[in-house]
Amino acid sequence: MDFVRLERGESSYAQSTLWTSREWETLLVTGAAQAFCTRLPEVRHGHTLAEAVATLPGGVTRIVLDNYEATEALGNIPFPTGTEVVLALGAERGWTPAERTWLRQNGFQFAHLGERVLRLETACIAAVAVLKARLGWP
Repeated sequence: MDFVRLERGESSYAQSTLWTSREWETLLVTGAAQAFCTRLPEVRHGHTLAEAVATLPGGVTRIVLDNYEATEALGNIPFPTGTEVVLALGAERGWTPAERTWLRQNGFQFAHLGERVLRLETACIAAVAVLKARLGWP
């Protein structure tokens, strides 16, 4: 999980005590325990979008959620069974035109979760649920 700096992102979020106190680790463990999960994701923060994407392995399906320019629903985006999927969710204020262009140039397919704009935390949960179902994850 990469929490990146975006043009429309709230800059004070990167300096939040969530990061400086490492509270995020406690929240991650609590969430995993609630879900009966023993595997924690790697978490990084403070990088740019370009830095985060540069670390992605080859051969992954890259999807970005965007209600404004996506023409296809997330549930309809084609990808091979067993593939790894990278999902990019923007800041609450959405992607800038420059970020959208950059994402397209770096192989991201645009998808939406319906016509309504969702809060970021809601969009994240909904998107992960859709992807888990599509990938056949328990």
